[in-house]
Amino acid sequence: MEPQRIGLVGCGYWGSNLCRVLAQHPGVELRWISDPAPKALEKARRMAPHARLLSTLEPGLIDIDVDAVVVAVPVESHYEVAMAALKAGKHVLVEKPLSRTVEEAESLCDEAARRGLILMVGHTFLYNGTVRRIKAMIDGGELGEIRYVFMRRLNLGIVRHDVDALWNLAPHDLSILNYWIDRPVTRLSAIGHCYLQPGIADVVFAHLTYEGNIAGHIQVSWLDPSKVRQATVVGSRRMLLYDDMSNEARIVVYDKGIDVADLSTNLGGFETFAQHQFTVRAGDAWLPRVDFNEPLVEEVSDFVGSITEQRQPLADGASGLAVVKLLERLSESMNQGVMNGG
Repeated sequence: MEPQRIGLVGCGYWGSNLCRVLAQHPGVELRWISDPAPKALEKARRMAPHARLLSTLEPGLIDIDVDAVVVAVPVESHYEVAMAALKAGKHVLVEKPLSRTVEEAESLCDEAARRGLILMVGHTFLYNGTVRRIKAMIDGGELGEIRYVFMRRLNLGIVRHDVDALWNLAPHDLSILNYWIDRPVTRLSAIGHCYLQPGIADVVFAHLTYEGNIAGHIQVSWLDPSKVRQATVVGSRRMLLYDDMSNEARIVVYDKGIDVADLSTNLGGFETFAQHQFTVRAGDAWLPRVDFNEPLVEEVSDFVGSITEQRQPLADGASGLAVVKLLERLSESMNQGVMNGG
């Protein structure tokens, strides 16, 4: 099968990772790399010596030999660059978040649909083998009914000037929550704290309630002393800890919980007796085996496959739009300081 001919826009912090993967992927021919910074282009030259290096985007978009474009520019330029690529007839993979507003995200989705093009978002953690294994456990009922998920994504830096910690870090956790729970969000709220820059939250606490009273809580920060990427999933049968920073124990499943017994029938319904009995159950803990490939390679493979097979990728435009909708509502809640329902 012929490789997909792809151009890359941006070779900065994350763009350089994409450059490496695209240059080495057997299903990709990296045709050109565009970046206005000479140092970024020099870095790109070392990773992809056969690709054309462009200081402006226009020559790349008019290249009729290019099938698709990967966008790894600052967030404020996501919409402009992605829309230009779609209008040039190119399939597009744009880094998270899809855009800065719901209106922009909807416009990108509509444009891709109108032209019959693939629009994909870089929700890289959806291609993480551990995240997928947990999804299979949830869908298979191994944890019972999900009660809540608590997620933490913390680090000391990298401090951003263009977006706050919510828009920079939480797209990962929101995409994972939507993937795992797969239900509408009925209400949400968020609180942010600005310590380094006025108006740019460095620490954010967000709470979401999914249909069925399933709670999702997210803590993101670039002011924490240690790097943390963890999620606790609590179900009615079992619970687990997901630690993305661990090499040996990415998932630990605990056969623990609190069982509820209805005593009303046995006790004749006397109001003097408790209606329920709560029994704490503490069983074994174990580490499920997880097959782990580099998520970014899996992401690019899905992008290439979706173009070749003319199908939607896992992290399609609709999933990107859903995350932007939540980010926008959470931002409104942070600014208003009130619960955001509906």
